[in-house]
Parts: sequence; structure tokens; C-alpha cells
Amino acid sequence: MSKKTPCSSDTTHENAPTPTGQGSARRNFLTASAVAAAGAVASVASIGSPANAATDTSLAGKPKPPKGPKPTAVTVTEGPISPLDPEFGFVDVAGADNTSAVQAAINKAMTAPGGEVSLPAGQIHVRGLSVDYRNSPVQPVNGQPYGYAGPKIIGAGMRQTKIIQIAGATEDIFTVTGQVGDKAGPANNNKATGVVLADFEMTGTTGGGHGLYLRSLVNCEFRNLWIQKTGKSGIFRERATFVSGVNDEYSYANAFNKIKIVSPGGWGVQDSGLASIGGSMTNVEAISPGLGGFLLAPTNMTLLDCQAIGGTVGLQSVRNQNRKSVNSGLTLLNFRSEGSRNGYEIKIDAGISHMIVNPNFFPTSGAHCLGVGVDGQGSDFYVRNLTVVGGYFGVIRSQFPTAKAIVLGPDARSTRFITPTIELGSGVDDEASLIVDNGYRSSFDLPGYTSMAAAGYTTQNRFAGSVPTPAAGSVNEGWEQNGSGWRKVAVFPDGRRVTIAS
Repeated sequence: MSKKTPCSSDTTHENAPTPTGQGSARRNFLTASAVAAAGAVASVASIGSPANAATDTSLAGKPKPPKGPKPTAVTVTEGPISPLDPEFGFVDVAGADNTSAVQAAINKAMTAPGGEVSLPAGQIHVRGLSVDYRNSPVQPVNGQPYGYAGPKIIGAGMRQTKIIQIAGATEDIFTVTGQVGDKAGPANNNKATGVVLADFEMTGTTGGGHGLYLRSLVNCEFRNLWIQKTGKSGIFRERATFVSGVNDEYSYANAFNKIKIVSPGGWGVQDSGLASIGGSMTNVEAISPGLGGFLLAPTNMTLLDCQAIGGTVGLQSVRNQNRKSVNSGLTLLNFRSEGSRNGYEIKIDAGISHMIVNPNFFPTSGAHCLGVGVDGQGSDFYVRNLTVVGGYFGVIRSQFPTAKAIVLGPDARSTRFITPTIELGSGVDDEASLIVDNGYRSSFDLPGYTSMAAAGYTTQNRFAGSVPTPAAGSVNEGWEQNGSGWRKVAVFPDGRRVTIAS
């Protein structure tokens, strides 16, 4: 069989399979090397055998090696498995359904030591793929082996390997799951662990499922992925069973890095909301989702440099339905939200000790920037001890005159804001006019309107109109309007005003 030429950009892959029965040059080389190594070991072992005892005088009179356990056999693995290997029956025709071939390669990697699948560049058409342990033997409740050792599924690059869902498919494009329900157990056992999906693109179809469906897994990694046009959400994280101390579909310590989600039918990233989910996300983007950017039910969940653009809401953090699963510890660092259509760029519905650091709000469709505890659902939904540090609240009052920077509802408890930058805009004198505070024990340290009292000294950093005259024993210092500009003055109890700067 003559060697095939690389496929063009509209074909299913770029590397032709090796002729049936011959195997790859790498495989033949490694096989020969393994045989040669085995022969060398056998030769060395035979030196001390009884058959050589009479002729090998160099060992005469020397003590025999102590008896002990035999050395552990070393398994030689060739390296990544390719779905193009002849055993899998990959069909080298543009648009052909290669679900079976790719899934067979994944299944083999799930049971091979150090299992890894190397996906070729080009288009690969499938209905749906999975790393699925639901039909595997159930592991014990505690102790070894601490979960199923998952494979790596690695493509040739985020935009190079293109997994395309076949029209009419209803499956999720990629499923990763351990045991579920009453087989899940209370600990790491029975979970998919160490699975890695990286360096490929997924394109869904109308009527299809999620891009990634993730359930009952820990310590897995998803990186350098492009997910687009899925029928449902780009990433869906399920935690359907939580019976404290009995059965729990854990979802902790999973990492999502450099993922772009474009035009999903549902959310960019969606938690089921049945129980809280942990993990981390870095540089995850949700662009033009059918619903919102991120729907999270977090516990110890961190997002760094993530963004949402053009959804119903940029990020919504909700209370899980199982009250035994604690909703806490959402941390947003440099989160950007822009162009949300329905109410809020970020909406925090419940939780304990969340923190938002340096958020960037660009409400170009008229949403309020941040809403906290606004639904009035009662104590189960209190947002307690939320802290917001810095950030840019880019309210566009000239275009959306009723838009607010911050809205605190009755479920907002002990919310603290530290020096946020709020865009005042034309005709707005101070930040307080862009804040609605119906919360309990709210605290605002605003750069334009801050009061401090220490040893009889009070400061008004920025005061609409003029800095007021203080009471006896105090001095007011701050910026006040001076025609079309501002000046900094010190005002004494007798009415004296001293200009400090202008």
C-alpha cells in the first residue's frame, strides 16, 4: 500500500494511518528495544545460574545473594495511543462518523498504564465521546486506590484539532464521570481522577447537548479548549447526589485553564445547583451565550482573569438546593463583565464569605453593575460577609439614567466595599447617588465620599458643594467645588477656610 499524502484542511485528519498489520516505526523500534533489553537481562541473570557454576570460576567461594522478594516487573508503554492506529478502524473520509474509532482509543487508554490519547490535527466528526467509569467495578468506600486513574486526551492545538458534532446528535460532546448515585461513595474512591482534556476545539450542533458534561470527578484538568455553538451549555458541572457521609458525587480540585466558550445555547459555565462545587478557573471566557456567562453554586471556587460578554447576566452565584452542602468561598479576581441584558452584570444570590477583587463592569446594555441579595428570599439565602475590593464600575448614566453601580437587597448582610472606582458621569455629584443600600450593616469606603474620625480629626475626601464647618474641637479637610474645578481646603469651627491645594 502506497503512503498517503497529508490531508487538506477540509479532511478528517492530517496523518495517514500505517498500513494494516505493519505498526508504526516507533512501535517496531520500541518493541525491538524491549526484546533486546529483555535478552540482555536474561544473559546477565544466567551468569549466576547452576548451569554456569562449573565453568565460571570468578564466582567460586563467593556468598550467594540473599533471598528476598523478586523485583517488580516493569511495564514498558509505547506512549500516546492514536485513533489513527489500524486497530481502531478510523475512516479517512471527510465528514465520516468516527465516534467508534476515537472512543475505542479512549477506552484503551482508560485501562493502559499511563494511558494517553493523541488526537491528530484536522476535523474529527463524532456524535459524543466519554471517559466514563459508571460501568467499572465499584471501589471500596475508603483506602486505596483513591479513584479511577484517568487518561489524558490531548489534541494538536486549541484550533488545530477540531472535534465536530454530527448534525442530529443529541449527546454531550465530551462526558467525564465517575460512579454516580448510591455507587458514588463518600470519599475520593469511585471518582474519575487525573483526567486531562487539552488542546482541541469542540463545535456542537443544534439540538445537541453540552460541550463538557462533568460529574463525580476530582483533580482533573481542562485546558486550552475552544468550545462553540453547543446545543446546551459550554461546560455543565453536575453534582446530583449529596448525602452527607454516605454518597457524594464530589467535584473538587478540578482546574479549568485558557478556555474560550463562544455562542453556547445555554450558559457558558453552568453548575447544576443541587450541591456546591469547588475548583478553579483561569482565563475562561463566555462570549455571547444564549443564557448567561457563569451560573455557579460555589464552595471554595476561585476565578482569575475570567470574563463574560453579552449574556443575560455575566455571573450569577446561587444557593444550592441541598442545604447541607455549604455555599461559601467564591473568589473573583479581575473578573470582567460587559453587555449583560437582564438586570445585573454580577448577581450574588447567597453564600458566606465571598470576595470580589478588582472587578471590571462595562454595563453597555443598561444593567446594574452588581446586585447582592436583592431577591428577598430569607435567611437561607443571606449573602453574609461579602467583601468587594477596588474595581471599576462603569455606569453610563448619559445613556441609561436609571442604572446603578451597586444594589444591596434585604438579603445582603455585612457587605463591605473598599475604594471602588465608580464612574460618575455628567450631572452626577457623588458615588452615593449610584448606590442602593437596603442591606444590613453595609460598609462603604468610597474614594469620593469617605468619613474618618480619629482623635477629633474628621476628613471629607470629596464633598459636593463645599466642605462643611465642623463642630468644636474638630477640623474638616477635603476637596470642594470651586467654580468648574476643585480645591482642597481645611475648615475650622470658627468658619475659617484655608486652601491647601487646587
